Amino acid sequence: MESYLNISTFLIGVSTAFFTIFALHILFWRKARTRFQTVLGCIMAVWAVWNAKDLVTTFPGMYRPEVLRWIMVIDSWSALTYLVFVAETVRPGWVSRKRLLLLSLPFAAFTVAYAVWPTEWVIYAYVGFLWCFAWTVVIVGYVEVRRHLAYVRANYSNIDQIDVSWLKPVFLFAIVSQLAWLFTSLSATISADIIYYISVMGLWLMVLYYSWDFRPITMTKDDEQTDEQTDEQADAPKTSPAPPHISEGQLEALVEGQQLYLNKDLTLTDLAQALHTNRTYVSNYLSQVRGQTFYDYINQLRIERKSLPLMREHPEYKLEYVARESGFASVSTFRRAFIKLTGQTPSQFGE
Repeated sequence: MESYLNISTFLIGVSTAFFTIFALHILFWRKARTRFQTVLGCIMAVWAVWNAKDLVTTFPGMYRPEVLRWIMVIDSWSALTYLVFVAETVRPGWVSRKRLLLLSLPFAAFTVAYAVWPTEWVIYAYVGFLWCFAWTVVIVGYVEVRRHLAYVRANYSNIDQIDVSWLKPVFLFAIVSQLAWLFTSLSATISADIIYYISVMGLWLMVLYYSWDFRPITMTKDDEQTDEQTDEQADAPKTSPAPPHISEGQLEALVEGQQLYLNKDLTLTDLAQALHTNRTYVSNYLSQVRGQTFYDYINQLRIERKSLPLMREHPEYKLEYVARESGFASVSTFRRAFIKLTGQTPSQFGE
C-alpha cells in the first residue's frame, strides 16, 4: 500500500511538472503563437492546476472517499478541455466565451448539486452525463475530422501542417484515458490512479507531438457548400461529362505542360486561377472525369512524372532530394504517396 502511494505521489508530481513545463513553453517562451497554440497552452495550464490539486490526497488521512469524490467532481470539468481542443482543431474560432459559458452550465449544475446533496446518486447521475458528453464529443469530432480531411484533400497539395488524420488515434487514446479516469473515480484505488496519470500524460504527449506545428484551416460557408457539392459529385461515375468551362484534357495539359505539380504549395485555387475558372468547376472536373481528389491527382503526377524517373536514372540520390525535387513538402508525405501509387516503399523500389 505504501509503495503504491509513493508511486502515485511521484506521478502526481511528474504530471503536474509535465503540464506546467509545456504551458510555460507555449504561452511564454514560444514565439509567434497562433490562436490554436495559445488555446493548447491554456489547456496545458488548466491541466497543471488540476493535477497539482491531487497532491492533497498525499497528506495523511486525506485519501478517503469524501475527498476523492470531490476530486472526481472537479476533475470532470476536464471534459471541456477535450471539447475545446477538438473544436479548435477542426473548426477554429468556434469556441467563444459565450459558448464556453453555456457548455459549462451542466458541469456547474452538477457541482452545486453535489455540494447541496453529497450523495452517491448525484455522482452516478454526473458520471452518466459525462459518459454521454464524452461520446458526443468523440462522435461529432470524428464526423468533423472526416469533413475536414475531405476538404483539405480537395483543395491543397501540401497538407503536412493542416492534416487532422492524427486525431483518429487520439480519439481512441482519449477513450482509453477516460475509461481509466471513470474506473479510478468509481473504485478509488491507488493502482487505478497510477494507470490514470500515465494514460493522461501519454494522451497529451501524443497530442503535443502531432499538433506542435499544426495550422488549422478555417472554412467559410462558401467552402462548406463547395465541399458538399464535391462530395456529391464524387459518387458520379468517371464517364460523366466534364463540367462546363473546362474541356477534357485542358486541365491535364496545363498542369503537366507547365509542371505546376512541382510547386509544393499548389492549391486548387491556384489551379482554378490558371485555368481562368473557379474552384467548383475544377473540383467537379477532378471528381467526375478523373475520379480523384486534387491532393491525389497532384501527388500522382509528382510520383509518375518526377520521382520515378529520378529514381530510375539516379538510384544514388537520397529520398530527401527526390522528394524535394518532386514537389513534396516532406519525406513522410512522399513515402505515403509512393506506397499508395506503387504498392511498395521507395526503398523497396530501389532494390
